[in-house]
Amino acid sequence: MADVDSQGLFWLYQAPNLALAALMYTLLGRFLLSLVFPDDSEKVIWRTFRQITQPVIEAVRIVTPAAVHERILVLLAFVWLLFIRMLVFVGFAAAGWLPAITGVAKP
Repeated sequence: MADVDSQGLFWLYQAPNLALAALMYTLLGRFLLSLVFPDDSEKVIWRTFRQITQPVIEAVRIVTPAAVHERILVLLAFVWLLFIRMLVFVGFAAAGWLPAITGVAKP
């Protein structure tokens, strides 16, 4: 285990994990809303989801062919973030920095 106290180690892993998870579910929300609202809709919920997720979409667009439709691009961004979350988990596990589960009775 690392020299970091348990609370610091907990938040060192959980903060990026929670941020990536929130962004992933926001992308799913954007995909579902894109089935209901047109791209030029002025609804507040649609504009908010677009503003939050647009930087991720633009980053994925760099490595994705231009022929891919934006709805599919949103799902690809979701998959990329899933892979990043998995890499964060594997990286922390390999370094021995995953927070330990305490208070569990051992048989």
